[in-house]
Amino acid sequence: MLIRLEELEDWKRKLRVGLPEADVGKRIEELLKELAAGAEEPGFRKGKVPRNMVERKYGEKVKVEAIESLMGDAYVAAIKEAGIHPICDPIVDSVEHVPTDGHYHFTATVEVRPEIELKDYQGLSFTERVPVVSNEDVERALAEVREGHADLTSVPRPSIEGDFVVVDYDRLDEDGKPVAEAKVKDYPCEVGKGQIPPELDKGLLGVSAGDGKTIAISYPDDYGVEALAGKAVQLAVTVKDVMEKRLPPLDDTLASKVGKFETLLDLRVGIRNSLEAEAKNWARQRLEEEIVRTFIEKNPFVLPECLVEERLERMYERVSKSRRPGEKEIDREQFREVYRPVVEQQVRSGLILGTLAKEHGIDVAAEEMQARIAAIAEQQGKKPEQLLEDLKGTDALSQIENDIWLEKVHDLIVGFSKITTEPFEPPKPGEGEEAAVEQSGSPK
Repeated sequence: MLIRLEELEDWKRKLRVGLPEADVGKRIEELLKELAAGAEEPGFRKGKVPRNMVERKYGEKVKVEAIESLMGDAYVAAIKEAGIHPICDPIVDSVEHVPTDGHYHFTATVEVRPEIELKDYQGLSFTERVPVVSNEDVERALAEVREGHADLTSVPRPSIEGDFVVVDYDRLDEDGKPVAEAKVKDYPCEVGKGQIPPELDKGLLGVSAGDGKTIAISYPDDYGVEALAGKAVQLAVTVKDVMEKRLPPLDDTLASKVGKFETLLDLRVGIRNSLEAEAKNWARQRLEEEIVRTFIEKNPFVLPECLVEERLERMYERVSKSRRPGEKEIDREQFREVYRPVVEQQVRSGLILGTLAKEHGIDVAAEEMQARIAAIAEQQGKKPEQLLEDLKGTDALSQIENDIWLEKVHDLIVGFSKITTEPFEPPKPGEGEEAAVEQSGSPK
């Protein structure tokens, strides 16, 4: 079937494939016979139309159909004979009949996986910068725990900053009438904290249960809900309740509510341990990303365009499907322009890590999968068999396997490198945060 293989630029390959005239002729006969069996023409009974009339009427169409029906198998046979492994669908040119060699020719252009020969990636030096967890960090986290266990109590007074105001509201049209399907009931607003639109935040300070008022809100041009973007609307608000947030005392009772802690000291130690583990994980992730970026810089290669296009399209479709009702449609071209550099980096990283894994025999053993599933099941309070049953019909198992594979490859690349670990003080909230983050890459 294969007539010729050409290596084009980068990772493109062009196959010239031949369909023998005899095969095409045989397929044409089969199709014409099928047509003739059901053909109807004036003056002839069904299936009794003369063969030459059927051929004259359908001949060209049948010929095209015959060739197209044979091209798929011919293409598969050709890439097998050529010993290549395409990573995307072929671009097929029109068919050309070459009587001199008794074939119908077509060309198929494909892209193949890059052959990457990695070099200069062992023994490189990197610094792993681990954020220091301060007492202030622990106290901030402890304050969040208190917030999470706060009680809301109705109070017979006007609202103040920090209260929750429960409201019903209607969005009004230009005539001041409620918009159908735009009524919201029992909506809790924490006022004075910047969690709601500023006009609503200001308008709900000083209100009491039973109050009613109309509040004007202006939405920015880039607001996510298309029907409201760039518009000013009126909300008819009814205050149903004013609730004061009361924080629990910092004591052993709070600690016992949080988890397996008996005392407040235990809780503080647990919070510090958790924050330090997060800091180490964050630092390790940044280190791994820096190592991969360095590997890419030292081993440049041209990306197969189809891999980038395919991932960009999948990402766009996933983000588009996740839109909430009423949200603006995402512009496809703008999305692709913004995310192309991200996707190109992801594809390069994947190809380099895949090459390293192949060179060093990295794979995931059945025992590793069983151990990871058992660990996840324990976290969820299930038996491994139950978890496996729950995951049937999803891609969760392949994702778990990929996670294990990625962890092993990352361990490999860290092991190739000379790592120096040093602590650094992350910026405090509101204290030169932007400049400090720029210098340190801190997660805080």
